[in-house]
Amino acid sequence: MLAEATRLSVLQAMGIEVYHLRAVAAPVHMRAHDAKIVVVGAAAVPGRLRMQLPGALGVAAERVHWYEVDASVPDDAAGYVVIGTEAARALGVQLSTMQQNTAIIAATAEPAALLHDGAAKRALWQVLKPVARRLHERS
Repeated sequence: MLAEATRLSVLQAMGIEVYHLRAVAAPVHMRAHDAKIVVVGAAAVPGRLRMQLPGALGVAAERVHWYEVDASVPDDAAGYVVIGTEAARALGVQLSTMQQNTAIIAATAEPAALLHDGAAKRALWQVLKPVARRLHERS
């Protein structure tokens, strides 16, 4: 078997990005972000997504703030995760153009699709990966 360092360098040379599982209680990942993450469209968000989203982004659960579509969202968040087209429209109306350009915004499929559609779940993960990377770069 290859040593771990050799294996990682070979994978990197091949252009493969290696992901490591994050532990929810890992102090390094939780301390890395003091930024607030806002999730819009919370009424119909599946409970499983509510539990797993902080870990997927690498932030502490108390940093993720859930808002309904019709609620006023704060404009000082480091990132926004928008679930559904109605929530995307509502957030677009509330944030200024400058805020939209500087914040990290990830739009996902409708909540019902996230429950049952495998393609929507994969698309959600593809949207969250760059958000998590940018959050880590900002810390």
